[in-house]
Amino acid sequence: MRPVLVVPEDLVSHLGSHVAFGGEPPSYLVASSAQRARLARRKIRATVGDPEHAPSYRRLLAKGRGALVVAAPAARLARVVAAIRAGVPDAAVLVVAEERLRGAGIVTVSPAAFADRVLQPELERACARARAERLRTHFYDAERVLILMQDDPDPDAIASALALRTLLGRNRTGAPICTFGTITRPENLAMCKILEIDVEPITTKEMHAFDRVAMVDVQPSFLEERFVNVDLVIDHHPIEEPVRADIRDVRPSYGATSTILVEYLRAADVKISQRLATALLYGIKADTLGLERGGTKADLEAFTYLYLLANHNALRRIERPELSETALDALAAGLAKRRIVKGVFFSHLGRVATVDLIPQFADFGLQAEGVEWSVVSGEVSGDLHVSVRNVGYVKSAGDVTRAAFGDLGSAGGHRTMAKAVMPLRDLLEAGGETRSATGCQERIIERFLRALGQNGKAH
Repeated sequence: MRPVLVVPEDLVSHLGSHVAFGGEPPSYLVASSAQRARLARRKIRATVGDPEHAPSYRRLLAKGRGALVVAAPAARLARVVAAIRAGVPDAAVLVVAEERLRGAGIVTVSPAAFADRVLQPELERACARARAERLRTHFYDAERVLILMQDDPDPDAIASALALRTLLGRNRTGAPICTFGTITRPENLAMCKILEIDVEPITTKEMHAFDRVAMVDVQPSFLEERFVNVDLVIDHHPIEEPVRADIRDVRPSYGATSTILVEYLRAADVKISQRLATALLYGIKADTLGLERGGTKADLEAFTYLYLLANHNALRRIERPELSETALDALAAGLAKRRIVKGVFFSHLGRVATVDLIPQFADFGLQAEGVEWSVVSGEVSGDLHVSVRNVGYVKSAGDVTRAAFGDLGSAGGHRTMAKAVMPLRDLLEAGGETRSATGCQERIIERFLRALGQNGKAH
């Protein structure tokens, strides 16, 4: 059965042939020859008739396969709908009207809602396109552009950097993707290898060789290095200090920076290759745990768009990297040392070869029965790294982690995930302990529970 769209007369000329059903152009029923003539000049077929004449609908709906659009004065909409119901009782009817019209199979959309669903997305797209053009103009005459990420970049940062380079129309030589640190987590290394993404180490001295500096998924205040000038910051993390950059786009409500870059690419009509779509999809999945953690409508829309473009075989290979014997031993030791206290999973891994094992095990700890928080720590080169995860409907992980460890080192993060890094010696000395794994875990438990609002030592 063909659907029927009933709209006020003044809206008809704006619809044209854009209302389609089954790929077929619509037919129009209008009340005057003048309206039909105006539509005919645009090669749109229309029939002149009385929209309150019930038998005519059976004849009109029998022709063609597209939607039937009925133009009617606002004062007559109710009678028009009644005629449609009488003529074709089983037709699906959509009415654009201020007041809701009742009846089986009738859906009413107000003009305001019509504008919100049709015009608002286009307005947002126009704003995104303007931002993209401003960004491209700023970098247009730069010979070399530095795209900088955090010290140990995650999938969201890597994908965002690749997307920004694509948006700017640059290659590896003209816009290298760099970090002050190195990539450590196995899945992130696999991502770069499988998708052929080159991430280069850089020092502050080497930055002077670039004409422009762009930062993605990170802000200047998050890094130990200090910068004279940053041209662009695109990020989704909460702002801790004022962001000093010529162009700033920081959206803490978004689940991933990759989502912001997808909006830029789509608004600028930049083709997203399968390789880039795979990277961006993985970036969103990694930062939102498959849209289960901190995902928004924007993240969902970007995820849905990328899903059909991505290489899912490559994605599976990235998400399941091989674990070495050393990694398995560290995780086994972490399970043996686990403590679950008041709904919090604690484990101290001791010395670990790479820092990536700590957040991996923190994600795993959240799966324990009855657990709402997971706090996993480990020692790397004399520093204590603490990864914190929660189920999403409790206190902010970033706030609690900052309250627990902020006085000893860097600490913070999102609502559902956070981390802290501090000298191990400082943690033990603050608690009056000698150097020991047991003392370290006890200090972490005590500090974290206190920050969580559950005062008192663990039992």
